[in-house]
Amino acid sequence: MGILDHPSSSGSTNSVPRGISSTSSGATSSGGGVFGIDWSKWFPPLTSRSLLSHYLPASGAVSHTLYTVHLFSPNIISSIFPTGDLAVSNTILFNANVGLGFYVYFRRHLHRVNPWERVEFSVLSSTLFNFGSLLAAVLIKALFPTKTPTWLKSLTATVLSGYLLSRAAKYMGLLDHRASGRGSVSPARR
Repeated sequence: MGILDHPSSSGSTNSVPRGISSTSSGATSSGGGVFGIDWSKWFPPLTSRSLLSHYLPASGAVSHTLYTVHLFSPNIISSIFPTGDLAVSNTILFNANVGLGFYVYFRRHLHRVNPWERVEFSVLSSTLFNFGSLLAAVLIKALFPTKTPTWLKSLTATVLSGYLLSRAAKYMGLLDHRASGRGSVSPARR
């Protein structure tokens, strides 16, 4: 399960909601973590598989958000890195593409596809998503007056990125669900 996956789409057959014990007492399970959160789902043990299928996609999602913030408020990176701001912003965009590409590569709906086609589909979907997000951010940024405070633009960028990432994760979950045979591939036509 990737970092962007919702726990209910993990493919488990357990019908008990996360955080609720399946015992007859009905007590809330703490999951062994702070605040009742099972942190092992969010931070699995570091292996080569979890690095590629969990932590790299997570860094891609963070980079997507950082790049969206950069599009809305380019002065933030310029103030931190005065001489290499272009290199930093391009590195953030590259990491967003790589991370989200690995997220798509390890999705269940692509497991039966040969590895090279999985790479092709992952690169295509990651590029379309990231550059579509870039276009949406640029168009939405144009709606803001020039004197808008940086904090407001950064907050808007973070919300936009979170929204786009959540919709993409929901769509990938739908594809995985349909590929597993539990849902129809296309709606019935009349």
